[in-house]
Amino acid sequence: MIEPHGGELINRVLSEEGRSRVNIDSLYKFVISQEQIKDVQNIAHGVYSPLTGFLREQDYSRVLVEMRLVDGTVWPIPVYLDVKENDYQQLKSENSLVLVDKEHKPIALLEGIEFYPFNKTIHAKLIYGTLDRKHPGVDNIYRQGDYLVGGDIQLLETENDLFPEHNHYPEKMRQLFQFRGWNKIVAFQTRNVPHCGHEFLQKHALQQVDGLLIHPVIGQKKADDFADHTILTSYELLIEKYFPKNKVVLGILPLKMRYAGPKEAVFHALIRKNYGCTHFIVGRDHAGVGGYYQPFEAQEIFDQFEPDEIGIEILKYPEVVFDKYSQRHCFIHECEEKHRTNFSGSLLRKHIEEKTTPPHHMIRPEIYQFLTGADNSLIEKMQVDFNGGTKHKGFVIWMTGLSQSGKSTLADKLYEVLIQKGIKSERLDGDIIREYLARDLGFSPADRDENIRRVGFVAKLLARNGVAVISSFISPYKKQREELKIGIDNFLEMFIDTPLEICEKRDKKGVYAKARTGEIKNFTGISDPYEVPENPDLHIKTEEDDIKNHIDRTVQFLEEKNLI
Repeated sequence: MIEPHGGELINRVLSEEGRSRVNIDSLYKFVISQEQIKDVQNIAHGVYSPLTGFLREQDYSRVLVEMRLVDGTVWPIPVYLDVKENDYQQLKSENSLVLVDKEHKPIALLEGIEFYPFNKTIHAKLIYGTLDRKHPGVDNIYRQGDYLVGGDIQLLETENDLFPEHNHYPEKMRQLFQFRGWNKIVAFQTRNVPHCGHEFLQKHALQQVDGLLIHPVIGQKKADDFADHTILTSYELLIEKYFPKNKVVLGILPLKMRYAGPKEAVFHALIRKNYGCTHFIVGRDHAGVGGYYQPFEAQEIFDQFEPDEIGIEILKYPEVVFDKYSQRHCFIHECEEKHRTNFSGSLLRKHIEEKTTPPHHMIRPEIYQFLTGADNSLIEKMQVDFNGGTKHKGFVIWMTGLSQSGKSTLADKLYEVLIQKGIKSERLDGDIIREYLARDLGFSPADRDENIRRVGFVAKLLARNGVAVISSFISPYKKQREELKIGIDNFLEMFIDTPLEICEKRDKKGVYAKARTGEIKNFTGISDPYEVPENPDLHIKTEEDDIKNHIDRTVQFLEEKNLI
């Protein structure tokens, strides 16, 4: 797998033993914003490798002027922490700080600190190429403090509650790529919902590699950008219906947009290298805003460096257009000018805001319907109010076991108990899903995989929005269940362990008998294997206790996990 930038994936997460030795009460507390917390977490988890903290003055100055750290490593944008005058006067004699959130919860230690003046005019000119306050990055600079503080990070708080099912830091993302057997991975950066031009570009790049990482920026953006949850749900719909199966991972990059155009393109490329990607797509006006940069300036900046200094292959794509004559998407040079229709983000937003139907070449209908709240039965059933909040975390209990093992009985009873407790819950059952979502599927290994993948997609959307999902599926293959566990936050595997001979005795439909005579092919437990879970979260042996005790034990487990 590709090496992280600088040769080492940085880990600045303090161990539990290390945290116990820190005397937080003796250190000065400095409140940082939610966006600064993201930078702290990114440093600690290696997203910004080789950085170990906020830049001290020597590194900051060289990055500003030369796009390199003091040791010569390419780094295009300073990662810094600003301090206002009154805080500086109180902090300037400190050697270490505790960085806390607005509720004063400790987030990280900042050690070996160094203060230095923040020349905002020089910074804005060298990073953004302009002093125009209409540029959102420049305006943000002039709102910050007059001093910077550098130092090494030691992360204290590791809770990950920002779209956790998609928020995989580099170490986990690399493991996911290896699990899928991907060696060549291309990353696509975005801050918008997908239109058909994005889809064309992604699929074109996917032809050259083993897998695609769609990696939207989740964090502070300008006012007319799309909301984070909207971007993610739009991509989930697109991937589910229009991409080849098991070829795409949807992750998130938790940071704020700088809108620094060319320099930010290099920043984004190096970050994706740390995530394990071998290729990175840079299209037209990457990370640009308001015409401050030339359309392909973000591609040209990479020519300043030797390929091994960047280490990730940059895919420099021309503009994607729609050819009205041939009715296809293509690159701009492949279409006569008179037949070209260009993509326009502002026009797409106008269609969405005014709820006017866009041309078919602009955006997939399912995504447009979701964005406008138009009637779409699948979305209406799966979509939950993102802003309403719930009293408990969403989770998925995945009951797996042989046919007639008792999964459905346990699942129905657990659902009933959770509803009685006032917990928003949904029940996903194999027979129901087969009827409504998987009529086109049989029982071959490939069809079983596809069935479980579809169910996992529905379960993930429900759980992400605070719903307790109780699923009961044979799901016989270990790899199926492992992929679900990786992709769904608070995924709990519950093994319903019932001996085969008991399952056969319970079988009133005679399916086991038909399987033994060969009338039914690929039947789990008879002619197709059931791979027993090795370390399930809950192991229920139905013959050793009654259903009430099994349910009581499950509810107690959920309470201990603080899920209900």
